[in-house]
Amino acid sequence: MNILKQLLVWVEEKVYWIASRFLMLGFELELYSTSEYGMVYWYIYVVSVKLVEKLHHRISISNRGKRVKCRGKKKRVPGKDATRDIQFSPTVLFLQSHICLAEGLTMMLAALRNEKMILESPTPFNSDQERFFQHFELLQKAGIPDHNSYQSFEGSTKNASLSMLAMYNHFKDAQRIAKEVKSSFSDDPERLSELRRIEQVAEHNSVALSLLCRVGDALDSSLKLSFEFSHHPHFATAVVRRS
Repeated sequence: MNILKQLLVWVEEKVYWIASRFLMLGFELELYSTSEYGMVYWYIYVVSVKLVEKLHHRISISNRGKRVKCRGKKKRVPGKDATRDIQFSPTVLFLQSHICLAEGLTMMLAALRNEKMILESPTPFNSDQERFFQHFELLQKAGIPDHNSYQSFEGSTKNASLSMLAMYNHFKDAQRIAKEVKSSFSDDPERLSELRRIEQVAEHNSVALSLLCRVGDALDSSLKLSFEFSHHPHFATAVVRRS
């Protein structure tokens, strides 16, 4: 029964990993317009949260199984196992940096839209809800994740503002986590490179956020705001230029 439970958790984890790759692939294929980035990053955020939950669950089950085997070999220290259970592995923290970055971009784009600082791109679809279904129809039909809908996206972003985002700067959290966890991947060049990219995007977006908060409503036609993929293929960097 324990093996079946572990297998189920592993399968669920892989499903969410595939879903996150599917969403990010859209950036490489240029399937999203700038006005749709917010909903895509929101979906990446909710899928990544579920992925981390499944990964952490699998690691916890594996660790408990190892302790059961070793229980008779040495005396158990009260409270020590419980403390170990709530510690996050480097892999979980690696994904957590992506979560913070996706959440930061979601709220930044929502705030810019709410405060009329970013223009809507023309699309053949009449509403945000239609675009949401067009991009996420397969995931919605598969229930990945459960109870995830356009109304959920709308409810979580309708009150976003730059001042609120400045108070809860997810970009700084992403930068901090990426910096702290790098030492755990010193022998993994691919993940180390990914963490450096995460740091760069987070740092540039944090600076852009500070600038946008300073200019506020004073953002005029001489200042051009765009989102570019100069540091990462999937996570955009906000760029403010004077024309």
